[in-house]
Amino acid sequence: MKRVIMELFRLMPRTLTTIMVLLLVNVLFYSIGVVYLEPALNSNRLAFNNLREKMSIIGRTDVSATYRQGKKDLEKLMVMIPAKRDFPKVLGDIADDALSSGVVLGGFNYKHRIVKDENLMVYNVTISVSGRYAAIKSFLDDMQNIPDLTVIEDISMANSDPYEENLTMELRLAVYLRESK
Repeated sequence: MKRVIMELFRLMPRTLTTIMVLLLVNVLFYSIGVVYLEPALNSNRLAFNNLREKMSIIGRTDVSATYRQGKKDLEKLMVMIPAKRDFPKVLGDIADDALSSGVVLGGFNYKHRIVKDENLMVYNVTISVSGRYAAIKSFLDDMQNIPDLTVIEDISMANSDPYEENLTMELRLAVYLRESK
């Protein structure tokens, strides 16, 4: 066996030397992993599990407190929803935002639907505006800051002329309103 190894070493010294060096590097990395990294990994895993357990304990509250908080949140939400009779005012606010942003208002289209089992109505409003990019961006910023419960559902933009900065945007909104009693 010894003669065979010596003969192989004489015929292919580079290959065997490379294999021996790679074997030593592999043993070195394995021993580093076992001696240094594995204990550190286990201690970090234990610390992470302890923190996760602490966070789960903090997050637990009793059911009645959760119910009371949910009721308060619903009351805040209902205050944000305007009455049905205020729909023209909401549209006027949107038109005012369009004018103050410097976009040209193309028009409004809207269609209402009633939310079942709730005292809510939803108006799906489509608004067409055109103008420079900065004006449209300003208008979108104003739309995001509307205090009423208005949700931007879809935005589509088009630029018909690549040499002119005049964008056309169609904005679809959902405006939530309370039924008047």
